[in-house]
Amino acid sequence: MSGKVFSLTDFRNGLDTRRSPLTAPTGTLRILENAVINQGGEIEKRLAFVNVGFIDPAYQYMTGHGQALHAFAVGTTPPPITPGTCPIPITSHMLAPVSGATVNLIMDAEPYNDKFQVTGQALSVPATYVWYDGVLLNDPVMGGTPASGQMSRTYKTKMYRIDGAYLKFSGVGDPSVLDPASTAHPGAGFINIAINDPEGETQLSMEVFYDKMAVMARLTTQLWALDPDPANDALGQVLRIGTVAPHSVVQFGTGDVLFLSDSGVRSLKALTINLAASVSDVGSAIDLIINPLVHQGSGYGWGPRAIVQPNFGRYWLSIQDTVYVLSYFPAGNITAWSTFKPGFTVQDWAVVENRVFARDTAGNLYLYGGTDFVTYGSDYKVTVRSPHHAADEPTTNKRVKSMDVICTGQWSVQLGMIPNNTELFELCANIDGTTLGVQSIPFAGYGTHVGMHLEHQAPGPATISAIHFNLQEGWTK
Repeated sequence: MSGKVFSLTDFRNGLDTRRSPLTAPTGTLRILENAVINQGGEIEKRLAFVNVGFIDPAYQYMTGHGQALHAFAVGTTPPPITPGTCPIPITSHMLAPVSGATVNLIMDAEPYNDKFQVTGQALSVPATYVWYDGVLLNDPVMGGTPASGQMSRTYKTKMYRIDGAYLKFSGVGDPSVLDPASTAHPGAGFINIAINDPEGETQLSMEVFYDKMAVMARLTTQLWALDPDPANDALGQVLRIGTVAPHSVVQFGTGDVLFLSDSGVRSLKALTINLAASVSDVGSAIDLIINPLVHQGSGYGWGPRAIVQPNFGRYWLSIQDTVYVLSYFPAGNITAWSTFKPGFTVQDWAVVENRVFARDTAGNLYLYGGTDFVTYGSDYKVTVRSPHHAADEPTTNKRVKSMDVICTGQWSVQLGMIPNNTELFELCANIDGTTLGVQSIPFAGYGTHVGMHLEHQAPGPATISAIHFNLQEGWTK
């Protein structure tokens, strides 16, 4: 038998389920849970979500702005807030009640000059409503009835909001001015988005995309050049893809927009370049994981929430009890997905300066990394699983004589060598730190392919940098 060393020395492609576990390339993983890929292509344990307070669920929406968290509820009596150890202020915002309607869902809150435009929905009517600085707005264009809309964005001195087939906007300098005839704050009006494309009748979201506004329905995205003077507004491009989840749409990097579509997580920049981004887009590696969630309904609507973590620029998309995390570092050629299991369902994300907060459906407030930014937990398990690799000889039987792991922290190491059952792994060793300076880990496995499954659940940080297998090759089948 001849011997050789087979090494896994970087994991820069992260979670990727597009190919079979027997043919997936090195650098990809089948499971990467409660960890991320760092700038060097190594696996790194995530920080803990530390409970720092409580915001009553009667506050239907939470966001970050300035140096504070902001919570929104409809009514006259503020629901309870328990700041706990939250290191920043939590501000309560009460919205005027709607006569004859109960607001079931606050959909969005957009800051403008330290005040907020808020949109909400009453399911029993059904209708949507708009508040600015807590005051319910009326629309003079619609005969003075309550203004309606789903989502707002501040852009070039005006407040824009989507409302069904329309993109509506305020006068310059004052979001509460909706009258196109105003001379004090001119520029209010609306655009009928639907007349540009038959699939654009119900708009769902919008986001600034470089020098354009991307207005998104489920099946189309329209790119608009918008100006304080509505006479200069112009449609630039119509793309045949849209979003299924309004709060999955966020600015990413230096101007790109990421969003969840029927086909998975897509990049607006990639779409405008090659118009076939679903083949090689930033989210392609996890399409097989994400698509069933969309089709089953859990990845659709107002539930999924996305943010960009400011410290490392990672895109986080929460769907039910799982957070899908994109680590994107172009200088290192790293585009890597992983998943977090925070132990709760995210109701709201909020970013305040360089801190990431999450609120669960019960009102508990969490701070990622804790108040010291470096808190790790032992109440969650880090799980890493590789494909079954053939070491460039897919039809040659091999014996794993031993292996070494370059890592920090405590890990259980399991190996699998049965290609007909890639879910079966056998415990090889429990290790604490790099094994290179001590005796190699022996193993008696035999087969054409070898896969690894590692788990970590202990206090403190943990990393995996490389895996080395000492192989003895036998005969070719």
